[in-house]
Amino acid sequence: MAVIAVDCGGTNLVFGVFDESGGGDPAGVRPAPARAGAIPEAVVAAISPLLGPEVSAVGIGCAGLVDHVNGRLVWSPHASGPAVPLGPEVARATGLPVLVDNDANLAALAEARLGAGSGGRMVLFVGLGTGIGGGLVIEGRVERGRGFLGEMGHLVLDPAGPLCACGRRGCWEALVSGTSLGRSARELAAADPLGAVAHAAGGEVPRGEHLVVAAAAGDGEAARRLAAAGGWLGRGLANLVALLDPDVIVVGGAVAGAGEPLLGPARAVLAETVEGGGRRRATPVVPARFGRTAGLVGAALAVGEAA
Repeated sequence: MAVIAVDCGGTNLVFGVFDESGGGDPAGVRPAPARAGAIPEAVVAAISPLLGPEVSAVGIGCAGLVDHVNGRLVWSPHASGPAVPLGPEVARATGLPVLVDNDANLAALAEARLGAGSGGRMVLFVGLGTGIGGGLVIEGRVERGRGFLGEMGHLVLDPAGPLCACGRRGCWEALVSGTSLGRSARELAAADPLGAVAHAAGGEVPRGEHLVVAAAAGDGEAARRLAAAGGWLGRGLANLVALLDPDVIVVGGAVAGAGEPLLGPARAVLAETVEGGGRRRATPVVPARFGRTAGLVGAALAVGEAA
């Protein structure tokens, strides 16, 4: 069975054809709409060339609060506007069954079943992208609470911190995410137009990936900013470990591509600040196996289960 899988994050809309076991590759990427009401049309336009007799369903992961039972995007910090019946609208346009879920829930499912969390009873997934999304899988099933469990990016760690897209200050994702690393990159490029970050950007608007490149090239201030972001990552993880005590934490998303310069400080701060400290067994913090495609793999798996 072939499934069209879609991952609509805060910045990009990625899509491709996958099989029900999660095999496949992205076929394309487009900018994610800034308005929630535009998402159904954007999804249909993106996937229409992929439709064919071999495709039996569509699975969509979307950032924000998702009513997975009815296929509604209830609210997104990255796409303004009222709730959208995303699943029903895409189903009406394509004539196919459509499953809609939170993007991090689907990525968590992929990593717990087939990826870096495989074998763990309780797998916590933390997705670092434009913001921070999260998913919790217990014994192979996504735990949802009353429906919206996993919005960990909006835990407030520093009430005096930077403004978050949700309107509050000091949310976890305002301190470590693609958005926060991009802000650091722009600050460093503005302070030193001939420096490593500006050079990495090559005339483009500096982004988080340029900060990572500059740090890898030996720029001390870029490395310090990246390590500071890792520290905030570790502080947030310490709170989640104290609350949930998972078997493993899988860190994915585009920002996780920074690798050990980010994850190393996160592990150190987690160990230093978690409640109970050395009296606990260390919680493994590992990079996602599927990287940026975890949400697509999870969408295919979820559709296969629902069939």
